[in-house]
Amino acid sequence: MSATDLIHRHLAAFNAADADALMADFDSDATWVTGDYEVPPGTLREFFATAMAGLTPHLQLRRIIDGGAVVAAELTETWTSSEQDKTAALIAVFDLDDQGLITRAKIYREGSADA
Repeated sequence: MSATDLIHRHLAAFNAADADALMADFDSDATWVTGDYEVPPGTLREFFATAMAGLTPHLQLRRIIDGGAVVAAELTETWTSSEQDKTAALIAVFDLDDQGLITRAKIYREGSADA
């Protein structure tokens, strides 16, 4: 599977709020950093499940830059927080291992990283 295919599958799982499918794209020791916040080890599934249930986020792909072991995706995220619809542009940078699993994700959101 190509890195581009991985990103498409990853985004589809995220948008479907399918935590199991989403976690299948991650190495067991993967890290996730949003703004200054790093998800504590072993809590990535809980992090996503909480976000998906509470904020109802949706990602729209703008473009992918495939660097092989490092892939960047330009996205637009929409979500609801405190009964208000919000939108932000973001860049997600994914480090991949030899099996094509995500070992690290760093999210750069336009504006605040806080929902």
